[in-house]
Amino acid sequence: MIIGKQYRIFLKILCLSSYCISCIILTSSDLNKGCLILDIYVARQPVFNRNIDLYGYELLYRSGSSNEYDGTDHSTATISLIYNSFLIMGFNRLIDGTRGFINFTHDLLENEIADILPRDKIVIEILENIKVDEQVIKACKKLKKDGYKFALDDFAFYRTDQAYTSLIELADIVKIDFQNTDKKDQIRLLNKYKNKVLFLAEKVETREDYEEALKMGYDLFQGFFYSKPVLVKSKEIKTLNVHLLQIMDELRKEEPDFSFIAETIKKDLGLSYKLLTLANSVYFGSKFRINDIKLAVARIGIKELKQWSYIILLRSFETNENRELIKTCLLRGKLLSNISFVINQGHRETDFFLTGILSSIDVILCDDIYNILKSVAVSEAVIEALLDKKGIIWRCLNCVLLYEHLEFERFEKEIEKLGIGMNRFMELYMDALEWFKTTGYM
Repeated sequence: MIIGKQYRIFLKILCLSSYCISCIILTSSDLNKGCLILDIYVARQPVFNRNIDLYGYELLYRSGSSNEYDGTDHSTATISLIYNSFLIMGFNRLIDGTRGFINFTHDLLENEIADILPRDKIVIEILENIKVDEQVIKACKKLKKDGYKFALDDFAFYRTDQAYTSLIELADIVKIDFQNTDKKDQIRLLNKYKNKVLFLAEKVETREDYEEALKMGYDLFQGFFYSKPVLVKSKEIKTLNVHLLQIMDELRKEEPDFSFIAETIKKDLGLSYKLLTLANSVYFGSKFRINDIKLAVARIGIKELKQWSYIILLRSFETNENRELIKTCLLRGKLLSNISFVINQGHRETDFFLTGILSSIDVILCDDIYNILKSVAVSEAVIEALLDKKGIIWRCLNCVLLYEHLEFERFEKEIEKLGIGMNRFMELYMDALEWFKTTGYM
């Protein structure tokens, strides 16, 4: 059934291939460069509800570095995004099992592209500059009847045409640029339609923005406020599970004692359960199930134990408000670990990994990062990357941060300096998402 749906998606996209190509003006030099929307990658930005629980992700298209497509044609971008998300990358991995917000244009609605996508997994975003005519209204009504959710992207207050206004009656979500729209206009619209649709505040960049939007009546929030300092109680490293600290201390030795580690884990029911679950996971794979702690330690190995002890450390500080940031840090860690091998730094994989997962530890703990790093005793290389922002590990982390913040032009320049192509970067990113399942978040 899934394969059949994927095949239908492929056929429908294939039928529009002539349209895709016609959207790009090609010259002979362009053809030599091979710029036919082949190399793309996908970025995602989380959407939260009022409790800062994850509601979904907006998926964003971007062309690869060798592709000179300038981004003006939204239909081509969306078709490429759908193709890559569903047929190559794994859509459910990208959205963590929630919902994916995808932009749709007049042409895509008219050609019924949306109706081959899972209605319970996507939110159809209608762009603010769309030409609203009979075909669009008809397509939206049909999709609405079939159970799809709609969002008006970047609601256009300047548009007074009745056809555009009528889309509000079909919308489930109205997205508003919180920073660049007059607050009085926002409040007026919220009061008028608050019982009919959900309102999403875009570009919520600070905790103050979030609090203000919350009071105004917004239901959903999008922006980088979740990665800023939040109002949580500061936690001290010394209050951590004493057994975990003993294990981490032993793992730092040149020749860790497996027996000591195993006996220490046995003293802690929670650690024992986590270790056995990990050792028997698909990630480590085996025909034989392990029920012995010492054998589990041996199967996982020293390097992986170091990484997983820091994951447990990070998750011990989890609150509802910083959950998404912790997920982001875990992804950074694995992605940097993957990158280390590509740039011939695999022998320092652990340092790359720890730099990623500790990259926002000051925000998570609301404490100075210098004090935190002293407490967890990381290597000089990690300290150099996080405190001094120098060295090869920092350069790699900086690339990941630029990608997360959608600063694609700077990202492309920096990732190219590392000798990593766009397609390769996305492969590493998707591998990190696959690994992420083993952390228990998905």
